[in-house]
Amino acid sequence: MKSLLISGLYFPPMTGGISSYMRSIAASLGPQEICCLTGVPAARQAVESSLEARTYRRPSAFAKPRHIQAIGFAAAMVEIMLRERPRVVQLATAYDGYIGLWLHQWLNLPFVVYAHGNEVLDVLESSWPKPRMSLTQAARVLANSQFTAQLVQKAGVDSARIEIIHPGCDIDRFQPYEPTAALRQEILGSKSGNRVILSVGNLVARKGHDMVIRALPGLLESIPEVVYLIVGDGPHRQELENLACATGVREHVIFAGQISDERLPETYALCDAFVMPSRERLELCDVEGFGMVFLEASACGKPVVAGRSGGIGDAVVDGMTGLLVNSLDTNDIGGALRKLLGHRDLAIQLGRQGRTRVVGDFAWTRIADRVQGILRSVVKEESHSGREVPLASLKRNCE
Repeated sequence: MKSLLISGLYFPPMTGGISSYMRSIAASLGPQEICCLTGVPAARQAVESSLEARTYRRPSAFAKPRHIQAIGFAAAMVEIMLRERPRVVQLATAYDGYIGLWLHQWLNLPFVVYAHGNEVLDVLESSWPKPRMSLTQAARVLANSQFTAQLVQKAGVDSARIEIIHPGCDIDRFQPYEPTAALRQEILGSKSGNRVILSVGNLVARKGHDMVIRALPGLLESIPEVVYLIVGDGPHRQELENLACATGVREHVIFAGQISDERLPETYALCDAFVMPSRERLELCDVEGFGMVFLEASACGKPVVAGRSGGIGDAVVDGMTGLLVNSLDTNDIGGALRKLLGHRDLAIQLGRQGRTRVVGDFAWTRIADRVQGILRSVVKEESHSGREVPLASLKRNCE
């Protein structure tokens, strides 16, 4: 049984958590179980070949004005239905929800919607009714955490139709490594012998890089050889650099910029502890719905310090795989880092337990099996309703 994954905006080679999630779902289900439709153009052949599942890149199907989109989308769906014959649709976000509503109306194709956090907050505030309608009319909503599931319920979705599907982690790629001296020298330079705390993510206000920088002066008083390695880029970089200068810790902060996905596992290997004290900014529809980087760090055997906010509690188990802190309290953040850096046995224990948890609960094969099981249940329910998927109706609606 094949499904069609639709993601207008969030799909490789675009970067970010949702795009990575969709790539992994497609790769884990495989070409026999899934095909993909996206408006994101390919950047290079390597991206396409790594996806494995057949991907229809049709920017016109998501274009404006609306009549161009209608023509492009209809043409894409005729091609997909004839070649692939999907039985169910997966929508990357509620922003693609209007497509699910169309396909259910035209073809009686059931659909499920992934829910990640920020976009659900946006749906709750938005006057555009289609995304909320797609959530309430979806056969299932796949929430990435308990927190996001609660947001989905606020949108009016029956709890019986909400499934919590955590993002997974590539446990073969992300695993404990011994960092090479060459890599330490390349990235850390003159600080290659220092203790390292690491953040990986876009430089946006939600992630809490600023709070780590503010906590550094106190941390350096007891552990003066610490360096804070920041991997990623974004609109707040200059502000963070200015803050590091203003607080007198600029020489202890390294802005590494973007690092390729291929080099991320060995970059995690450089650190003694991973930190990302993300905070909720609900009034701005800005929250960490889960946090895939926490799984990556844990899979690499690293202890984690994370903000007690949003859906992070599903990704990090306090006292077992890391330490949860008040993301607005620099003393709490600094204290947790001091505890991990000052007690090596504890740091090693949390890292090992984190790796064990990710391997047992978050391998992508396990996540894909759960998703495919839900899709099969949805198709079975649809067939019991007596509705069929007539290809002729699509052709009529496209004329």
